[in-house]
Amino acid sequence: MLNVLGAGEHSVKTSDGTSIFYRTIGEGPRTVLLLHGWGGTGSGAFWDPVVRQIDARGLRLVLPDLRGHGRSDHTRQGFTTERFAEDLFEVADDAHASELVIVAYSMSGRWAQLMACSQPERVRGQILVAPAPAAPLPLTEEILDNWISVTRARDSFTGFVRQMVKELPPAEIVDDYFASVQASPEHALRESFRMCTHPGFVDRLNATRAATLVVAGMHDSLMTPDSLRQEIVQRISGARLVVIDSGHEIPMERPTELAAVIEAFVAGLGADSRQ
Repeated sequence: MLNVLGAGEHSVKTSDGTSIFYRTIGEGPRTVLLLHGWGGTGSGAFWDPVVRQIDARGLRLVLPDLRGHGRSDHTRQGFTTERFAEDLFEVADDAHASELVIVAYSMSGRWAQLMACSQPERVRGQILVAPAPAAPLPLTEEILDNWISVTRARDSFTGFVRQMVKELPPAEIVDDYFASVQASPEHALRESFRMCTHPGFVDRLNATRAATLVVAGMHDSLMTPDSLRQEIVQRISGARLVVIDSGHEIPMERPTELAAVIEAFVAGLGADSRQ
């Protein structure tokens, strides 16, 4: 796949030979890794409503395309939580980031938690936004088939988004999300969905040392505040929960509020301890 890189765009070859694309914004000493959810990308405009609201002074934002997605290699291999976590640490290595703050949305909350408990010395903090837990989710192939079907066309995609939100975001934001979904092949969408149903790693969460904030949507029927409190907050020492008046698609629905949460959380961590 031809992948011409522009300013702030990068590609790293992982240890299994897969190219992972990422872009960077800012040149500050604190690296914030923003991980997209199902059907999203880091290369597209999915995160832009949030990024535009963040005061990035002192920060370097790193936005990767997950394996198989967007401008990363459209491989059919390596769709495991362990491999995704390894990919993202290799992105961090390529970006010369020894210490990370992770902002992970939806399904990426699962690999973020594995990153934090498997290499706790490298993850200073994690903001888990409507996240998938370390435990397997009861998602079915019927749900998956429906998601694939309704996200193929722009008209039906609006209905898909409407099920996930409290209030439908502006059309241009929905357009950008639709474009991100179309940038990834069906097998990547299917396998990343299935990853969230695989056996988990709940027993490893006690190794987490990262400051942890879980951001829940008050009207999220997929990852309810109560379920996130039980599955994540109560299992990670010192984790806190904040609830936003939204559905599941918090980065699209409430970008200003999420940006403020990110800024306050990062400021509360103080200076990068590796400086």
